[in-house]
Amino acid sequence: VTNASKRPSVIWLSGQECTGCTETLLRTSHPTVESLILDLISLDYSETLNAGAGHQAEEYRAKSIEENAGKFILVVEGSIPVKDDGIYCMIAGRTALDILKETAPKAAAVIAIGSCATWGGVPSAEPNPTGATPVYKILEGTGIPVINIPGCPPNPYNFLSTVLHYV
Repeated sequence: VTNASKRPSVIWLSGQECTGCTETLLRTSHPTVESLILDLISLDYSETLNAGAGHQAEEYRAKSIEENAGKFILVVEGSIPVKDDGIYCMIAGRTALDILKETAPKAAAVIAIGSCATWGGVPSAEPNPTGATPVYKILEGTGIPVINIPGCPPNPYNFLSTVLHYV
């Protein structure tokens, strides 16, 4: 987390998704992903790209959020299931729904990346057994704005431009 004091912290949450949004980010060339995460931002949490795992990763996520409250960028990839209180997407014994609701109010900006996060995508197709819901609908009525970057996968440069604008 010490790097987060020099570079803006980014917390990347995953819901119901295929990691295509993360994959598209890995293929950028201006800036390259290593330049992005080593020079421009501090990617403090990403289930797909974390070096640590399990309790170690979750403790680091919580610590980073606490130390960077009001300053970090929250990126959400994937739709969020709401049926049956969100039990269809669990991370470390907690629902993605609870994690999003807890994390979003502490962020400087919330970015929904990809079709699943922006409008529900494939997981929300009828009959939508998990109640897959886009991020903006989860946060509706909270006063927390959500920046939507749709696409399957999204254009990585639209995403990078948005993140770097906040940086």
